[in-house]
Amino acid sequence: MLTIFIPSRYESVDFLRALKGTRKSRIGDAPVFTGEFGGKPARIAICGMGQVHCARRIAAVLEATAPLNETEPVWLVGFGGGLDPSLKRLDIVYLLGNAPGAEAPILAASAALPAVQTRRAEKIYTSEVVVDTEEKKNAAFLATGAPIVDMETGPFLELLTKHGRTGAVIRVISDDVSEEFPADLIGWSHDFERGRDTPVRLAWYLLTHPADLVRMRRFLAPLPNARRRLLEFVTAAATSI
Repeated sequence: MLTIFIPSRYESVDFLRALKGTRKSRIGDAPVFTGEFGGKPARIAICGMGQVHCARRIAAVLEATAPLNETEPVWLVGFGGGLDPSLKRLDIVYLLGNAPGAEAPILAASAALPAVQTRRAEKIYTSEVVVDTEEKKNAAFLATGAPIVDMETGPFLELLTKHGRTGAVIRVISDDVSEEFPADLIGWSHDFERGRDTPVRLAWYLLTHPADLVRMRRFLAPLPNARRRLLEFVTAAATSI
């Protein structure tokens, strides 16, 4: 069975709609949705944003769902911030885990979607904090050489190795180097200490700070397209397993 980890509910919306015959459960404090995705049995788990919470939830799901066949793939998918100036929004970047065979379905998806710009990365910068400005993104690129940044890849890869699983990270660029990520506003939408989305808190903040509503709308406007691009690519990859 394919296991897909997604950091936030916002990133997972289109994936959960595409999952057929959905059955919902919880493993620890991770919501898990099981059904059919891309014509294959699959589970989608919301692992939470940030290293601490995603590590706990990913570990719990992997331990509770040990497969009969350890080559069953495990993917971490979601948004990524571009650090390499040559990357643009909607580009797909992937990184392989501990087995060369993990690349086959990704290459098949790339062939099936020739209009999608796809790049293999040798590393992804896993940050403990949001890298939000062009200045910080440029500094991170110079310091790490990683083409993109996220907050979950490091723990995910460590747990893949620990559990002897085959896996990959698949990210769509949600914001490129020149685009500011509104970290202050995202802090109202997600409780990083508890690892929970807090949409009501964000809504209240925006109601009381209407000037920030324009900034939030500007940032969110292209994200549905990014979600759809990611879903299209991951579905094509899942179909090829």
